[in-house]
Amino acid sequence: MATPDRFGPVDLPLGAAAGDAAPGEEAVYLFALLDGAAAFVEGSLSAGGESAPFIPPILHRAGPIAALISMVPFSDYCGADAARHLGDLPWLAPRTMYHAAVLRQAMQSSPVYPVPFATLFASRDSLSAFMRAHVQTLGGFFRTVAGMAEWELKASARLDRREALEAVARAARPNWAQLAPGTRYLRLCRDRPVLIAAGRALAQGIAARLAERLRPPAATLRHLALLPAPDSDSDSGELVGRFALLVPLAAAGALAQGVQRLATEAAADGIALSLSGPWPPFSFRPDLPRPPPPEEA
Repeated sequence: MATPDRFGPVDLPLGAAAGDAAPGEEAVYLFALLDGAAAFVEGSLSAGGESAPFIPPILHRAGPIAALISMVPFSDYCGADAARHLGDLPWLAPRTMYHAAVLRQAMQSSPVYPVPFATLFASRDSLSAFMRAHVQTLGGFFRTVAGMAEWELKASARLDRREALEAVARAARPNWAQLAPGTRYLRLCRDRPVLIAAGRALAQGIAARLAERLRPPAATLRHLALLPAPDSDSDSGELVGRFALLVPLAAAGALAQGVQRLATEAAADGIALSLSGPWPPFSFRPDLPRPPPPEEA
């Protein structure tokens, strides 16, 4: 299953506003866009029978692009019912998990342009128009990610530990070792915010340099936004680096070995590395803006 932040706000346009939908109207739920030349096996995600959260996905084609879609009640995702559903974990969890399962299945047979949970279109015609508008962009993207998967590397550090603060102070102040222990302790307390900030900058630089050394096996690397720091008593510490790696499927073992080697080196600097994946290539997708509506005569 993909990590929770993979399912963020809808980044493809709704085909219509919630108020435009008649009672009982259905919407097109989009799981992913695929290379139309590849063959996704329809019905392969029908497990669960009547209890499955979606009608099994089918392929909808528009030119050389294919879309994995299902039909859903519009009111489930727009309007008052949607607000209730999206706050109801027993309703939400099986749907996000199924969405992730569809993406994993699709990756087995085609390059995938994944879309977030709850991406809707009002009709197949509006989806087809969207797909045709981005044929060239999607074609280039599919060529880039063919045979690839995304992995995520995270680096974290306990910046507030006494040892970490001492190391920063020692590096910044040549006479630090000559100070009396009591004086060092008082200055650590006094300068704690400054030392943590300096340690953060140092750790972020180290993490970025370590990540760059994973090329290869990574074909491409992107720096991701850092998530909010956890509480200071967290075992993992503060996140000081987060990177998306686009890696050939055949190089997954080499990637894991490379991260393991770097983890030993990182630990000497008080940094812990963790690797997760493989995911569909969310972080490497091009933007697909909605084409403007046709002008009225």
